[in-house]
Amino acid sequence: MTPLRGAQGHAGLGLRIVAGAIAVAGLFLVTLFAEEKDTHDDNVFRISKDADPATVINSSSKGDTYRTTSLGFNLDAPVSRQRFQAGYTWNDNRYNRFNDLDNQGHDARATGLWQLGNDLSGQLGYTETSAMASFAFTQSRTLDRLKTRQAFFNAAYLVTPRWRLQAGARGLEQTNGDPQRQIYDVNVRYTDVTLSYVTPANTSVGLSARTEDGRFPNPTTVAGTTVDNAYGQDSVGIVADWTLSGVSHVNARADRVSRRYAHVPEQNFDGNIARAEYDWKPTGKFSLAAVAQRDIYPYLDIGSSFVLVRGGTLRPTLSLTEKIDVSGVFEYNVRDFLGNPGLASGVPSGRTDRVRSAAVTVSYRPARTLTLLMSAQREARSSNVAFVDYAVNVVSIAARITF
Repeated sequence: MTPLRGAQGHAGLGLRIVAGAIAVAGLFLVTLFAEEKDTHDDNVFRISKDADPATVINSSSKGDTYRTTSLGFNLDAPVSRQRFQAGYTWNDNRYNRFNDLDNQGHDARATGLWQLGNDLSGQLGYTETSAMASFAFTQSRTLDRLKTRQAFFNAAYLVTPRWRLQAGARGLEQTNGDPQRQIYDVNVRYTDVTLSYVTPANTSVGLSARTEDGRFPNPTTVAGTTVDNAYGQDSVGIVADWTLSGVSHVNARADRVSRRYAHVPEQNFDGNIARAEYDWKPTGKFSLAAVAQRDIYPYLDIGSSFVLVRGGTLRPTLSLTEKIDVSGVFEYNVRDFLGNPGLASGVPSGRTDRVRSAAVTVSYRPARTLTLLMSAQREARSSNVAFVDYAVNVVSIAARITF
């Protein structure tokens, strides 16, 4: 099947689903969208400057241009005091040079925002993503289809007008399509409980406890010995949410973490983590979000069971006119690979990466239903491990229509 015929088939199915949703929804808000995007990436496989691309990827060129077609819908359905939100995006990626990377993926989500009385509320939801794994951690030409599923439930209860109890549970399942990377398949269960004091100004401070239980269903074998990186993690900490003024807001937490590996105790970890986010919106046209963190990197496709990240991010946004917006993301972080030291993941013990990235996006809305976007990104990684460094420039243009 050609990409175009495949796109037509998925589009037809999506439109039939949405037509049914519209018929049921009545006054519910349903938005359809389509997007076409061209991207040029001058280092697709994130190859080190010291590596020979002809040897690593069997090509003298590291760059390529590819096109992405996306189709999808968003649904917002309020029912009395309850609300149901859902969305689905299907995408098709087609490369000019490295056409063995051609792939299709999707992003699906469904969330129920529920309310019982005036004091009890929460969310119940599910998300699923299927996409090509980042080459930043494989640095090879092998395509790895990464599928991530998450289900979550949380609730908040006002015990009194000043005391709020929150609790939640979440499950994550991540699988790799590449047989060589299926040792990184992981199932994780999370739970958390927080008790906070809430002021009349809606500022809150509280105590939080979290647990995390990780299992790797496909353990690897090293020197004839099966290595199981299953772990349990507990943390306790302080959380705060503070509106400083009408234009600024702070959200922060600090935790003491204890992680224990049942079969690889040399990977055990005890330490402190913290994350703070500051939001500033001095005018209706400009906003700035700043994040500082010393935290555990989320799984996704990092390629290790445990990475400690330290750094910061700036996200400015400027509305130049009613139709033109400019936004940026500027990030620097240091990643210490603490898990799987030379065992299951093959990540050398003591590896430390430094990643710097800057991205700017300009959006223009010539009509209510049409948005044109142009973005440019520069990212560079250095490391104390040979051939792990890379530098890449990515430029893209896109047109998105909603109806």
